[in-house]
Amino acid sequence: MDFRDRVAIVTGGTGALGSVVALDLANSGARVAIPYTTQAHWEALAKQAGAAQERMWGIQAEFTDAPIVESFVSEVVTRWGRIDFLVCIAGGFAAGKSYETSDQTWDRMLNLNLRTVFLAARATVPVMIKQKFGRVITTSSGAILNGGGAGIAAYAVSKGAVLQFTEILASELKGYNIHAHCILPGTMDTEANRRDMPTADFSKWVTTSDVARVIHFLLSDEARAIQSVIVPVLGKG
Repeated sequence: MDFRDRVAIVTGGTGALGSVVALDLANSGARVAIPYTTQAHWEALAKQAGAAQERMWGIQAEFTDAPIVESFVSEVVTRWGRIDFLVCIAGGFAAGKSYETSDQTWDRMLNLNLRTVFLAARATVPVMIKQKFGRVITTSSGAILNGGGAGIAAYAVSKGAVLQFTEILASELKGYNIHAHCILPGTMDTEANRRDMPTADFSKWVTTSDVARVIHFLLSDEARAIQSVIVPVLGKG
């Protein structure tokens, strides 16, 4: 799918999944803005991008800080005149039972997984409304399906809130040609997960490329008839 003339923001765009998504969009012709936290990760992504690097722009930006998010979004509009896609991948993970989880961990999970999403949407959606076009993709987790989340309480609650927030956003934006979708990946085959779970059956995990393909489809014109959808992407697990 050709994304020329499209402008995307990808939060978490230097991470395991986010980098695959950002590169896919840039290689498909989109201009991609990426807030990052670590300069080395940005440089590694830019190196991977090759010629597509000219369609990517990034800056260190803390997306749990509302003024910084608003400034980032304003800079994207100044540079490229519009924002078509918002792909929210930034997040974090922590284990712990609900009654054993510290205040700090609860706050960190809610900030990384939920606050980054609603701040990005709050800053970006008004731009999309003016354009009468936009696509928003959020990232929840397959771990919350069927009442899941025991032992990962703060993570599961924050990811469940992302799902509900996306459904609310989609309902609010009916009539503006702005669609909001939520993907729920299963355990992804990443270096970090292999390191943390060395005895697991990696063949049952979903690849970041497969998740990126789902995101690509939902952003494309081929999905224009889909107002809002919740998509588990679970691999063979």
